[in-house]
Amino acid sequence: MKKSIIIIYLAITSLATWAQCPVSFHAKTGIGTSHFYGKHSGSETKIAYKAGIGAEYALNRTWVLQSALEFVSIGGKSDMEYVGNAKMNELYLQIPIMMAARLNLGKNYHASLSVGPYVAVGVGGKTTGEMYDYSSSRPSSGNYRFKLDTFGSLIDNNMGNDRFDAGIAMGISIEYHRFIIGAEAQVGFITVNKQLNQIVNPDGYNGEYLPKNFASFFTLGYRFW
Repeated sequence: MKKSIIIIYLAITSLATWAQCPVSFHAKTGIGTSHFYGKHSGSETKIAYKAGIGAEYALNRTWVLQSALEFVSIGGKSDMEYVGNAKMNELYLQIPIMMAARLNLGKNYHASLSVGPYVAVGVGGKTTGEMYDYSSSRPSSGNYRFKLDTFGSLIDNNMGNDRFDAGIAMGISIEYHRFIIGAEAQVGFITVNKQLNQIVNPDGYNGEYLPKNFASFFTLGYRFW
Protein backbone atom coordinates (compact mmCIF):
# COMPACT_ATOMS: atom_id res chain seq x y z
CA MET A 1 0.00 0.00 0.00
CA LYS A 2 2.80 2.38 0.92
CA LYS A 3 4.56 1.56 -2.35
CA SER A 4 1.40 2.38 -4.33
CA ILE A 5 1.00 5.70 -2.53
CA ILE A 6 4.63 6.57 -3.21
CA ILE A 7 4.30 5.66 -6.92
CA ILE A 8 1.13 7.77 -7.27
CA TYR A 9 2.80 10.68 -5.48
CA LEU A 10 5.86 10.51 -7.76
CA ALA A 11 3.64 10.35 -10.86
CA ILE A 12 1.64 13.41 -9.76
CA THR A 13 4.84 15.28 -8.94
CA SER A 14 6.33 14.42 -12.33
CA LEU A 15 3.21 15.60 -14.17
CA ALA A 16 3.15 18.84 -12.22
CA THR A 17 6.82 19.46 -12.96
CA TRP A 18 6.30 18.69 -16.68
CA ALA A 19 3.30 21.01 -16.85
CA GLN A 20 5.47 23.83 -15.55
CA CYS A 21 8.31 23.06 -17.97
CA PRO A 22 9.17 26.22 -19.97
CA VAL A 23 9.78 24.20 -23.17
CA SER A 24 7.00 23.32 -25.62
CA PHE A 25 6.94 21.79 -29.11
CA HIS A 26 4.72 22.32 -32.15
CA ALA A 27 4.24 21.39 -35.80
CA LYS A 28 3.33 23.95 -38.44
CA THR A 29 2.50 24.14 -42.13
CA GLY A 30 1.76 27.11 -44.36
CA ILE A 31 1.00 28.30 -47.88
CA GLY A 32 1.56 31.70 -49.47
CA THR A 33 3.47 33.51 -52.20
CA SER A 34 7.06 34.42 -52.93
CA HIS A 35 9.00 36.58 -55.36
CA PHE A 36 12.36 38.21 -55.93
CA TYR A 37 12.98 41.83 -55.04
CA GLY A 38 15.79 44.33 -55.53
CA LYS A 39 16.70 47.02 -58.01
CA HIS A 40 16.23 45.67 -61.57
CA SER A 41 15.42 42.30 -59.99
CA GLY A 42 11.67 42.21 -59.42
CA SER A 43 9.62 39.19 -60.44
CA GLU A 44 6.07 37.92 -60.47
CA THR A 45 4.87 35.90 -57.49
CA LYS A 46 4.63 32.12 -57.35
CA ILE A 47 2.98 29.75 -54.90
CA ALA A 48 5.14 29.06 -51.86
CA TYR A 49 4.75 26.62 -49.00
CA LYS A 50 6.51 25.54 -45.82
CA ALA A 51 6.31 22.85 -43.16
CA GLY A 52 8.31 22.22 -40.03
CA ILE A 53 8.62 21.39 -36.37
CA GLY A 54 9.56 23.90 -33.72
CA ALA A 55 10.20 24.55 -30.06
CA GLU A 56 9.57 27.42 -27.67
CA TYR A 57 11.30 28.34 -24.44
CA ALA A 58 9.33 30.61 -22.12
CA LEU A 59 11.68 33.14 -20.56
CA ASN A 60 8.85 34.57 -18.43
CA ARG A 61 5.09 35.14 -18.68
CA THR A 62 5.52 37.45 -21.69
CA TRP A 63 8.73 36.73 -23.58
CA VAL A 64 9.32 33.51 -25.51
CA LEU A 65 12.33 32.31 -27.51
CA GLN A 66 11.28 30.37 -30.62
CA SER A 67 13.15 28.22 -33.12
CA ALA A 68 12.27 25.57 -35.72
CA LEU A 69 13.53 23.37 -38.51
CA GLU A 70 11.51 24.19 -41.63
CA PHE A 71 11.32 22.90 -45.20
CA VAL A 72 10.50 25.85 -47.47
CA SER A 73 9.66 26.11 -51.17
CA ILE A 74 9.99 29.65 -52.56
CA GLY A 75 11.20 31.43 -55.71
CA GLY A 76 9.73 33.57 -58.48
CA LYS A 77 8.84 33.76 -62.14
CA SER A 78 9.61 36.36 -64.78
CA ASP A 79 10.06 37.20 -68.47
CA MET A 80 13.44 38.61 -69.48
CA GLU A 81 14.89 39.88 -72.74
CA TYR A 82 16.18 36.51 -73.92
CA VAL A 83 14.30 34.21 -71.53
CA GLY A 84 10.55 33.67 -71.41
CA ASN A 85 8.24 31.94 -68.94
CA ALA A 86 11.13 31.56 -66.49
CA LYS A 87 10.11 29.87 -63.23
CA MET A 88 12.69 29.44 -60.49
CA ASN A 89 11.92 27.11 -57.60
CA GLU A 90 14.17 27.08 -54.51
CA LEU A 91 13.89 24.40 -51.84
CA TYR A 92 15.49 25.28 -48.51
CA LEU A 93 16.00 23.87 -45.05
CA GLN A 94 15.92 26.86 -42.76
CA ILE A 95 16.20 27.69 -39.07
CA PRO A 96 14.63 30.88 -37.67
CA ILE A 97 15.52 32.18 -34.20
CA MET A 98 12.70 34.43 -33.03
CA MET A 99 11.92 36.50 -29.97
CA ALA A 100 8.18 36.62 -29.36
CA ALA A 101 5.88 38.60 -27.08
CA ARG A 102 3.05 36.36 -25.90
CA LEU A 103 -0.15 38.16 -24.89
CA ASN A 104 -3.02 36.62 -22.95
CA LEU A 105 -6.34 37.57 -24.61
CA GLY A 106 -8.59 35.52 -22.36
CA LYS A 107 -9.24 31.98 -21.25
CA ASN A 108 -7.46 29.61 -23.70
CA TYR A 109 -6.67 32.50 -26.08
CA HIS A 110 -3.20 33.89 -26.74
CA ALA A 111 -1.62 36.16 -29.34
CA SER A 112 2.05 36.30 -30.28
CA LEU A 113 4.18 38.84 -32.13
CA SER A 114 7.59 37.54 -33.19
CA VAL A 115 10.67 38.75 -35.06
CA GLY A 116 14.19 37.47 -35.57
CA PRO A 117 16.84 36.28 -38.04
CA TYR A 118 16.84 33.10 -40.10
CA VAL A 119 19.47 31.11 -41.98
CA ALA A 120 18.75 28.69 -44.82
CA VAL A 121 20.56 26.13 -46.98
CA GLY A 122 19.36 25.25 -50.46
CA VAL A 123 18.70 21.53 -50.91
CA GLY A 124 17.03 21.37 -54.32
CA GLY A 125 14.71 22.93 -56.87
CA LYS A 126 14.41 23.32 -60.62
CA THR A 127 14.40 26.35 -62.93
CA THR A 128 12.52 26.14 -66.22
CA GLY A 129 12.01 28.53 -69.12
CA GLU A 130 12.42 29.17 -72.82
CA MET A 131 15.46 30.73 -74.47
CA TYR A 132 14.76 33.10 -77.38
CA ASP A 133 17.01 33.31 -80.42
CA TYR A 134 16.26 36.61 -82.20
CA SER A 135 18.90 35.94 -84.85
CA SER A 136 16.81 33.17 -86.38
CA SER A 137 14.99 34.00 -89.64
CA ARG A 138 11.90 32.10 -88.56
CA PRO A 139 10.04 33.02 -85.35
CA SER A 140 10.43 30.43 -82.62
CA SER A 141 12.61 28.18 -84.79
CA GLY A 142 15.67 28.90 -82.65
CA ASN A 143 13.86 28.81 -79.33
CA TYR A 144 14.30 25.94 -76.91
CA ARG A 145 13.01 24.91 -73.52
CA PHE A 146 15.38 24.30 -70.63
CA LYS A 147 15.21 22.75 -67.17
CA LEU A 148 18.16 23.19 -64.83
CA ASP A 149 18.98 22.59 -61.20
CA THR A 150 18.47 25.89 -59.40
CA PHE A 151 21.50 25.57 -57.11
CA GLY A 152 25.01 25.09 -58.46
CA SER A 153 27.41 26.82 -60.82
CA LEU A 154 26.50 27.89 -64.35
CA ILE A 155 29.73 26.25 -65.47
CA ASP A 156 28.28 22.90 -64.38
CA ASN A 157 25.08 23.56 -66.35
CA ASN A 158 23.08 24.68 -63.33
CA MET A 159 21.22 27.94 -62.75
CA GLY A 160 23.90 29.46 -60.53
CA ASN A 161 22.00 30.11 -57.27
CA ASP A 162 23.98 30.30 -54.05
CA ARG A 163 22.87 27.66 -51.53
CA PHE A 164 23.16 30.00 -48.55
CA ASP A 165 20.44 32.49 -47.65
CA ALA A 166 19.78 34.60 -44.57
CA GLY A 167 17.48 37.41 -43.56
CA ILE A 168 14.83 38.45 -41.10
CA ALA A 169 11.49 36.80 -40.36
CA MET A 170 8.44 38.13 -38.58
CA GLY A 171 5.05 36.77 -37.66
CA ILE A 172 1.77 37.19 -35.81
CA SER A 173 -0.36 34.34 -34.52
CA ILE A 174 -3.49 33.55 -32.53
CA GLU A 175 -3.57 30.43 -30.38
CA TYR A 176 -6.72 28.71 -29.15
CA HIS A 177 -6.08 25.78 -26.83
CA ARG A 178 -3.38 23.91 -28.83
CA PHE A 179 -4.28 25.21 -32.29
CA ILE A 180 -2.26 28.05 -33.87
CA ILE A 181 -3.29 30.29 -36.78
CA GLY A 182 -0.81 32.84 -38.06
CA ALA A 183 0.71 34.98 -40.79
CA GLU A 184 4.43 35.15 -41.46
CA ALA A 185 6.83 36.98 -43.75
CA GLN A 186 10.55 36.62 -44.43
CA VAL A 187 12.89 39.03 -46.20
CA GLY A 188 16.20 37.74 -47.55
CA PHE A 189 19.32 39.89 -47.28
CA ILE A 190 21.53 37.68 -49.48
CA THR A 191 21.71 37.94 -53.27
CA VAL A 192 20.58 34.48 -54.35
CA ASN A 193 22.26 34.57 -57.77
CA LYS A 194 25.17 36.75 -58.88
CA GLN A 195 26.16 34.57 -61.84
CA LEU A 196 22.90 35.09 -63.73
CA ASN A 197 23.60 38.83 -63.97
CA GLN A 198 26.34 38.14 -66.53
CA ILE A 199 23.81 36.48 -68.86
CA VAL A 200 20.76 38.68 -68.30
CA ASN A 201 22.70 41.94 -68.44
CA PRO A 202 26.17 41.36 -69.94
CA ASP A 203 26.73 44.99 -70.98
CA GLY A 204 25.59 46.47 -67.64
CA TYR A 205 23.49 49.16 -69.33
CA ASN A 206 20.24 48.23 -67.57
CA GLY A 207 21.67 47.87 -64.07
CA GLU A 208 22.69 44.76 -62.21
CA TYR A 209 20.32 41.82 -61.81
CA LEU A 210 20.88 40.78 -58.17
CA PRO A 211 17.68 39.19 -56.79
CA LYS A 212 16.86 38.52 -53.14
CA ASN A 213 14.09 36.36 -51.67
CA PHE A 214 10.81 37.58 -50.22
CA ALA A 215 7.99 35.29 -49.05
CA SER A 216 4.81 35.45 -46.99
CA PHE A 217 2.65 32.64 -45.59
CA PHE A 218 -0.61 31.87 -43.84
CA THR A 219 0.12 29.11 -41.34
CA LEU A 220 -1.68 26.48 -39.28
CA GLY A 221 -0.06 24.72 -36.35
CA TYR A 222 -0.64 22.44 -33.39
CA ARG A 223 1.14 22.57 -30.05
CA PHE A 224 1.92 19.15 -28.60
CA TRP A 225 2.60 20.42 -25.07
